[in-house]
Amino acid sequence: FKFPLLNEYVTIERGELIIFGAQQKVGKSIMLLNCAVDLLRKGYSVLYIDSELSDRLFTARMLAHISGIPYRNLTSGQYSDEERGKIIYAKDWIKQQPFQHCYLPMFDEDSIYLTVKQMNHIRPIDVLIIDYFKSTGNELDAFATYASMGRITDCIKNEIAGRMNIAAIGAAQATATNKLADSAKIARNASTIIMMIDKTPEEIEADGPECGDKKLVVTVNRNGMQHSPGEYISIKFDGNHIMFEQAEKQAIPEMPF
Repeated sequence: FKFPLLNEYVTIERGELIIFGAQQKVGKSIMLLNCAVDLLRKGYSVLYIDSELSDRLFTARMLAHISGIPYRNLTSGQYSDEERGKIIYAKDWIKQQPFQHCYLPMFDEDSIYLTVKQMNHIRPIDVLIIDYFKSTGNELDAFATYASMGRITDCIKNEIAGRMNIAAIGAAQATATNKLADSAKIARNASTIIMMIDKTPEEIEADGPECGDKKLVVTVNRNGMQHSPGEYISIKFDGNHIMFEQAEKQAIPEMPF
């Protein structure tokens, strides 16, 4: 990952499925975009399956992230000639990368498997990114929802990551209590779960502004350590530039008396 402290707990590996869990509007999609660009910069091929953003909207976010031009300025055309050059450079860079963004508003285990298999045949995939895990079943039928999520997660972990020897990263919705929503089978199939949580105003004040406004907590990890209660990695979110970065300073957890 682009976050050195997170790599002390988990690294991206073939055959494994890593999931970021977060509540609505915390930044799941932006986190996955940051992961995708970081992997491309390291020379890996990436397939990004997106149920949220069209190719055009995703590309605009990616251009803002790479060029450093604020997203609103980029999409409204309010940028200087110098900034235009940065946007053109970012666009050319994206075209040269082993990267494919596929917009699939709704997918099940069959459609996602066929998409990955087809793309992997055209160009071998190192990392599959899924934005995001959600049920295609009847939301009023809890059993159908759980079954749907179980099938999709099992397919990605075993049939795609395992059998095709691909690393997989995804995101899933969290409840108000920061537990993964929809299905316990997500946790059952995932190799690692990383919760991404907004810090409370009290936490931001106690930690200090250098420690950022969000935190990562490794809650499930079959391949390494996980955080103890009260521990977390501080990260900074910059929505204008579609950017997550590890905070310059990390909070020291309070020790019990």
